[in-house]
Amino acid sequence: MSFKALLLDIEGTVCPIAFVKDVLFPFFSSKVSVLLQSNDPEVKRLLAQFPAQDNLQEYIQDLVARDVKDPILKQLQGHVWAQGYYNGEIKAPVYKDAIELIKRKPEVYIYSSGSVKAQKLLFGHVEDPSSTKSIDLQPFIKSFFDINTSGKKTEPESYQKILQNIGKQPDDVLFISDNILELDAASQVGLETILAVRPGNPPVTDIKNYSILEDYSTL
Repeated sequence: MSFKALLLDIEGTVCPIAFVKDVLFPFFSSKVSVLLQSNDPEVKRLLAQFPAQDNLQEYIQDLVARDVKDPILKQLQGHVWAQGYYNGEIKAPVYKDAIELIKRKPEVYIYSSGSVKAQKLLFGHVEDPSSTKSIDLQPFIKSFFDINTSGKKTEPESYQKILQNIGKQPDDVLFISDNILELDAASQVGLETILAVRPGNPPVTDIKNYSILEDYSTL
């Protein structure tokens, strides 16, 4: 397999699914009531974009519980998570071999449903496997993409937008994800694809014709 650039998913690909479900989502949920009382102009602007609700707090908590890929919710989550990262409450448990892969490859891009802001926070505060400090992987990543910049990850047009943005041909880019539907969409526009099979991921019953990657040191 020959490629010039890597496009990486986050959840279930470079860090455990449990980090988002068991750490980030609960952290955000615990702050929603405070968020609704915020005087921050950006927070107020985002909250105003939600549909009118009798109980906005319940509405937001329901979106989180159902993991709805709502762009406004994602921006609000990024705002709250920033505080957690900055004060040391949150560190991202990126897989050790994923850290090494990102450092080793010359052209790495990230594409996640989470906002670009949330992505940068995650990669800027990575848990160091060998110490209590955090690692900043942002300098090793050329660019970040989300559903606001590029569209939904299950739509082929989103990957076409990313290709145009980075100035690459489809067969120049390898996309790694744990989600078959995302791989299907990327494959439709000609990207090279690999299915990430990582610890904690649910079993994939139909891998179709996708190659499986369990150890990034082999890439």
